[in-house]
Amino acid sequence: MAEAKTVHSPLVTYVSMLSLLTLCPPFVILLWYTMVHADGSISQTWDYLKQHTLQGFINIWPRPTATAWKIIACYAAFEAALQLLLPGKRVEGPVSPAGNRPVYKANGMAAYIVTLLTYLGLWWFGIFNPSVVYDHLGEIFSALIFGSFVFCVFLYIKGHIAPSSTDSGSSGNIIIDFYWGMELYPRIGKHFDIKVFTNCRFGMMSWAVLAVTYCIKQVDASRITVYMSIKDVR
Repeated sequence: MAEAKTVHSPLVTYVSMLSLLTLCPPFVILLWYTMVHADGSISQTWDYLKQHTLQGFINIWPRPTATAWKIIACYAAFEAALQLLLPGKRVEGPVSPAGNRPVYKANGMAAYIVTLLTYLGLWWFGIFNPSVVYDHLGEIFSALIFGSFVFCVFLYIKGHIAPSSTDSGSSGNIIIDFYWGMELYPRIGKHFDIKVFTNCRFGMMSWAVLAVTYCIKQVDASRITVYMSIKDVR
């Protein structure tokens, strides 16, 4: 790649990139803490941080656990398998600046259906309770933050030493390279597209999975509430 040309001034560009890289992770944790432990009250979270300052923020940051890593690993492996194994129409992307044309397998809808049916089936037959995901959500977010950073470092190194195509290279600036990426179409092997996996399979698929998780957690909580109410009446 040629030297990076930015639309805005260098100051705006670097402040924007560094802000997104450094502020988004703690924002996720603060949002989770506010919704789960502060009854959704931003002011309550703010008062807590004013009182306990930086140490308070460190205290509320959940530590990644083995359970969180197992959930992430199983989900990632399952989605990767669906991406590779499910049938789908061959779709060609636009020709890149370097003359490459990426090829995809359009099996996203099939993966969506299989994912939700499998998730609901695991719950229905008592194999896995999605409420566990909700109960460990803070730990999962924390693990994803650290895991994503390591994964981005891997992609940065891969772009330097083993790019997937000629649509790759360095801008000469490590911050821009890390933020923008070293490759336009990074892949592992010939068929596993990393962008499709991170954005469409692991990322966007989790939106539906989490929505189902919240519903099931509410069902379980309602059952407990009804049971306790009946017990109290008796």
